[in-house]
Amino acid sequence: MSEGTMGLFDRAKNAFSGGNQDWAAQAQAAQELASQQLRDGGYTDGSQVTAANAGQVSAQLQADHDVLNAYGQELNRIIAIGAPGSSVITGLVDTGERTAGNPWYQLEVLVTLPGAAPYSVTKREMVAAQFLANYSIGSSHDVAVDPADPQNIALTS
Repeated sequence: MSEGTMGLFDRAKNAFSGGNQDWAAQAQAAQELASQQLRDGGYTDGSQVTAANAGQVSAQLQADHDVLNAYGQELNRIIAIGAPGSSVITGLVDTGERTAGNPWYQLEVLVTLPGAAPYSVTKREMVAAQFLANYSIGSSHDVAVDPADPQNIALTS
């Protein structure tokens, strides 16, 4: 988190804490926090949402919601029905794509299922910056493998 963001959180906390009745300061802190979150998510340049850009911001928020929802449902489906295995990440490339401010990576994964030879899978995965170290090359992960498509996996650890 950036220093500017931490300072913003501190100002918001101070405006809302201790029985402070400075409603104008609270409103300003809330607006700054909302603007910061929209900027961090890639929805605005940090400016406030206005009548002129509300439709565009709303459409992007909805599109990201739909992507995240579909992504989560697919991972949950694979985890529910998938065959358990193990894997090692052998490659990691930032695709440049972002959803809700989070980057997508192209992972190369060596998958091993019990009693079978290891095989390679290329997987697109959203990885928030604070978790990127968990996906370093050489890291091991449990996986679930879609029985209908062994190239379709979900990392489960």
